[in-house]
Amino acid sequence: MEKECSKCLQKFYTTHEDATVCPDCLKQEFAVKAPGLDDDERAELIAEYKESMKRQTARAEMFGGVYASGQAFSVAGKLRFALGGIIFLVCCFFFLISDKEHGIKFLIELDIESQRIFSMILCVVSAVLVASSSIRFRTYVRVLALGIVTMGWFLPDMLDAYLKEKEAQKQKQLEIPVPTETVSLDDKLSGPVLTDEDLQVFYTLRTSSHRLCHYAVFLDNQDSRARSLVREALNRLLEAEYTRAYTRANGALYVIVNVPGERRNISNLLARFGSITRADVGRGVYEVRFDADRANLVSQYSPDVLSSPLNNSYVTANLSELRCLDPMRVRMSARSLAASNVRVLRREIRDTLVAVLQEPWSTEPDTYSALIEALVVYSAPKDRDATRLCLEYFEARRTLHRDASPEVTSYLIREVPDAMVNPILDLWSENPIAWNDMLNLLGYRVQTPLLERLANSSNLRHISTILKYLEDRGTAEALPAVEPFLEHSDSIIRHSARSAYSALQARQR
Repeated sequence: MEKECSKCLQKFYTTHEDATVCPDCLKQEFAVKAPGLDDDERAELIAEYKESMKRQTARAEMFGGVYASGQAFSVAGKLRFALGGIIFLVCCFFFLISDKEHGIKFLIELDIESQRIFSMILCVVSAVLVASSSIRFRTYVRVLALGIVTMGWFLPDMLDAYLKEKEAQKQKQLEIPVPTETVSLDDKLSGPVLTDEDLQVFYTLRTSSHRLCHYAVFLDNQDSRARSLVREALNRLLEAEYTRAYTRANGALYVIVNVPGERRNISNLLARFGSITRADVGRGVYEVRFDADRANLVSQYSPDVLSSPLNNSYVTANLSELRCLDPMRVRMSARSLAASNVRVLRREIRDTLVAVLQEPWSTEPDTYSALIEALVVYSAPKDRDATRLCLEYFEARRTLHRDASPEVTSYLIREVPDAMVNPILDLWSENPIAWNDMLNLLGYRVQTPLLERLANSSNLRHISTILKYLEDRGTAEALPAVEPFLEHSDSIIRHSARSAYSALQARQR
């Protein structure tokens, strides 16, 4: 169709109804060159878009690699994130339920540094898994991983604060006033003897460990011998690492260091030394008016009474000695009672020995042995308390690689023979000559475990020892176990096996 140009008013032909400008005018309109940028403007524009282009290029390269490798479509990242979260939650759960009364105990038995090592190991593993779980949300997962590590560092401090608060509440309940009958009027008026300056040597030992604690005990009016006995007694009764005495006021301050467990109220224990005039359970500070008679530091009976079973006061005197604080006097009394084996007041002697054996005696092995041997003499058959205490003694001696008392071992074989089979076999394997009699006391019970050891042993000396025992005391049931050793490569073993086999066959007839 023909139209008139709106600019040059010339006629032109077009196929578009909305065209108003001819092609020549349209070409001239777009032929005008756009204004160019100078060097400063170009440099400014390039700098403005350079960082953006760099980020876009890096992002494109990263996603190109991710898409090419297939990681963008993998669930491994989600699994790592979930696993990292689970490990962190488990770590928090351990610290949350760490409670001596109704939770796990292994964490609160560690010091705070060990707790932090445990926490950081789990949290670092969790943080690594979380941080590497996503590429698309890399910033978020890294911040989350940093939070996990930070939380892991402070978890032990949070647990420590919680336990201290709980312990403070518990100690408020335990911290009851000292009974009035143990405190004189002078005590009430004078108040505590020690000042904070006197206790400074004790306060320097403060730690945040829940495995060990310390106590400060002040006792007045003691001579040097009494001070030594009291120091050793406190160290033994509280199972401390060591105890030191410092002169304070008119007595001595005993600093008891590294006692196992949490701090507790030890007023009942200290009552053996005299009248308690101050009991600060929360800080572990006690003051005691020393009473030599109550502590039984000096025997009320003569040596003749203590050593003569025919004396009417013999048993009473030795029972008093058993309750004293001097381990040497306790040991002498226990040995005297065991040797005399008196027929009167046997139940009272047994009960006293059981009560005394509730105290820690690991630092006094000779006294411990004497008390156990005396208990064996005065215990009745099927005495559960005596059997338990004897088993504890036997296991303690085994742990220290020391021989247990033959009387105690024989007693345990009579009372609990099944429980003694494996321990006696272990000891007999190490020293057959010394333990042969004890093994014989077990009788038929030892053959089955001996045959099991014979089948599993590769020690020629051990095999030979077992074959010798079977030759002397074995039954016909051992024949199948001995038969394979008739063709053993070692000539000594073959000879021992033939001798044992012949002896067992002879018993079968």
